[in-house]
Amino acid sequence: MSDLGHDEPHAPHHCAAVDPSQSSQNKASAPKPCAKPCAKPCAKPSAKLLARRAAELRANESLSSSWEEHRSRLLRSFFRDAGPLAARYRVSGEDIANLAYLHAQPRIVGQNLLKPVQCVADLAVATACCLGRANAWNELWVFAEPAMTRAAFSRLPETLALTWTRRYWMQLERESREGCGGLVAYDGSRPIRLWLVEQLLSRLESERAAGRLEIRREHLGRPIPLRLVGEQLA
Repeated sequence: MSDLGHDEPHAPHHCAAVDPSQSSQNKASAPKPCAKPCAKPCAKPSAKLLARRAAELRANESLSSSWEEHRSRLLRSFFRDAGPLAARYRVSGEDIANLAYLHAQPRIVGQNLLKPVQCVADLAVATACCLGRANAWNELWVFAEPAMTRAAFSRLPETLALTWTRRYWMQLERESREGCGGLVAYDGSRPIRLWLVEQLLSRLESERAAGRLEIRREHLGRPIPLRLVGEQLA
């Protein structure tokens, strides 16, 4: 079969006329090459930055919207990192998972990603306290009381800070045992001692704003920024 295009004679090719002034304008508008090469090559990311990126990547990979997958990872961390605490406080993996489910339930309903629990051992302690384990409460008080009192000293006179911290602890224990607040709200996303200090200062400021706690200005110590409190507790 013949090619129809080859039956027609080729049309003569005419070169387009070039305007010299247009050519010079095009040359002027063209980007000029860099006269000097870069003195410094692109800096390579530091080892610290690379490690942080790798940690963020691992954290992102551990995120899941599936409660079953999240629960499986939580239990693996629990048995790996909190075995001695579980035996001492008589806490089971199911107890930990039940408390974690309370925190994750709104995200499960919304089909959002569930963040991994960073402080599984601290979550085990909080669970034991919510279950009414007296030894867990006693050991947590010994562990956290100095930091809480030090934080209260930054807002209150010394004698008032001591009594107020003790009263806060009694309220925390009652709410936790009743399941209406307190340590029930602790989700293991940060160290429990830092969380307790944050809660104490928040409640103190709320009582002051509501007029239930009157403090004269000359009694106030130098406030401790929460960032510095966190650094001291790290």
